[in-house]
Amino acid sequence: MKMSVVVPTYNLGSYLAPLLQDLTKQTHSFELWLVDDGSTDGTQKQIVDFARGVPNFHAVQLMHEGVSVARNYGLKRATGDGIVFVDGDDLITSNFIEILAQGLEQGAVLVSVGYEWYRRPQNQTDTFIELDQKAMFDQAAVHGSEIGGYIWNKAFSRKAILKANLMFDESLHIAEDYLFTTTFVAKTPGKYLYWPRVLYTKRNRPDSTLHRAQMKDRQEEDTVFQRIHKLKQAFKV
Repeated sequence: MKMSVVVPTYNLGSYLAPLLQDLTKQTHSFELWLVDDGSTDGTQKQIVDFARGVPNFHAVQLMHEGVSVARNYGLKRATGDGIVFVDGDDLITSNFIEILAQGLEQGAVLVSVGYEWYRRPQNQTDTFIELDQKAMFDQAAVHGSEIGGYIWNKAFSRKAILKANLMFDESLHIAEDYLFTTTFVAKTPGKYLYWPRVLYTKRNRPDSTLHRAQMKDRQEEDTVFQRIHKLKQAFKV
């Protein structure tokens, strides 16, 4: 199972190095797309130095146009059977990619793992739990659920993404991950798997997009969830 990992970066400073170290410790091979969104603080140099000389590792520098543009750049060029999105300021365990690959190998169209961010799964086990399309949509369509609508604790079948003709909405500044995940689920019947052991840790960076969100961003988020509600009605879950 070939895996592609897409990591958008923007002015991450010292937050980036721990994630890069985690990537070097992975127990499953992968293609890597480090896509910088026009950093001005040396982040670009970090990713170029990290990828230099490593087969299937790519470091790309773009103009500052937003995280969705960066993710779409990697998504368009990724060649793996599975696509994994990781935020550049977070942490992953050494078996993160391996477990996601195992789930896809079992025929899942999407695989999720446990995450820690203000909460963590109460019952962590080393076994997959299967969900149907409706159960997965219900998890992805609300804030703070155990599986979540986030993209960063998941692996998506690239074949299913292509079939759904799915990309990130580059006009959004917030909640773009929820829209991507719920649209994927709405358009993709099949097996969904969840591994409840925490393999992904979301770190709270004071100057992140989430922390800098203003009232207009919150209004945009409300609009996104209205779109998600229509998705739920459209495919009758």
